[in-house]
Amino acid sequence: MMLRRACPTTVHAGARAWRSVNLGRRPLIVTDAGLSFSFDVPTIRLDTTSTDLGTVRALSSQIADHAPDVLVGVGGGAVLDVVKLAGVPDFADVLEARGQRAGVVGLPNISPAFRRVFVPTTIGTGAEVSPVACVRIGVHRRLAIGNALAPESAVLDPAFTETLPPVLLREGVLEALLRVVGPFVGSPRIGGLPDAEAEMLVRQLVAVGERLASGDVGPDVRLTAATLSAATHTGWALVGRDTYGAKHWYLANELSTVLGVRKMIATAAVVPAVWTRIMAGDRRYGDAGRLVEAWSWISDGTPVSGLHSLLRRWDLAPSLVSTADQRAEASRRAERSWGGRLPMLADLTAADVEEVYASCST
Repeated sequence: MMLRRACPTTVHAGARAWRSVNLGRRPLIVTDAGLSFSFDVPTIRLDTTSTDLGTVRALSSQIADHAPDVLVGVGGGAVLDVVKLAGVPDFADVLEARGQRAGVVGLPNISPAFRRVFVPTTIGTGAEVSPVACVRIGVHRRLAIGNALAPESAVLDPAFTETLPPVLLREGVLEALLRVVGPFVGSPRIGGLPDAEAEMLVRQLVAVGERLASGDVGPDVRLTAATLSAATHTGWALVGRDTYGAKHWYLANELSTVLGVRKMIATAAVVPAVWTRIMAGDRRYGDAGRLVEAWSWISDGTPVSGLHSLLRRWDLAPSLVSTADQRAEASRRAERSWGGRLPMLADLTAADVEEVYASCST
């Protein structure tokens, strides 16, 4: 098998990196309506309280009316995901047709007729460089995948994360950390450069997380965190891994949707429960030996107790309240969207998932 990096996005990183961007002759900026940034070019301010297919279609029509030669997305993951999908009108139709059953929707390789530049105002999702996007279809949150979703350029400028609350900075580092550890634990051994880069990223992300936990939220640490997060998508760490190896992502996705909480709150609760099962020898969730190896890059001790300590130290220890009915609903959704014949949770039943949710909720 030939290992390939999938993301062709050019990354511009550093203080004042935004000023180096070529905005073309007919730029159009799409940004979150809640952000205070102002620009001297045509701007669409997007309401992100409902980022569903209707939002994608409406934005697609507005983009077409402007006919830009450069489309700039400025915002968090929700904004950038909508901009990705709205850039090609056909994507909404594909999502509507294919997204009723499966949790993952593959998109055709149709690129928009303009250059795209993404400027993240959050850290952790890597949406500014990744070929994936999340979108609501009805009551479900779906994952769209396609190389055409990755923009041509990304700008990592700490000026755009200056007002990000410290807790979201720490959550973002945890998200990027788990994006590397999850597939490493849930995939067969690759070795070579992918494993070496995975170790490097994990060690550096933990170091950044510790700096943030100590109160250092300055521009240097924010830029380092953003660069490492993007590198989890653009580098070699995930190359050759099982695409669906990080089981916690799918479990947390459904639980957060049903409970109406941020996904990283659900993730911080779900991961210790998943790791407990891995360490008990349940290979449906991952390999215990590889989890121990990955944890050795993070700290001494055992993975589960060590993770609890890290979450407390980073002030991310979850307090997730759920009812039996909510857990049952989230479990049914997880099985329907990601289980059965689908590879993400193929070996897990709704009852298995409900046990995970029960062990991480109060």
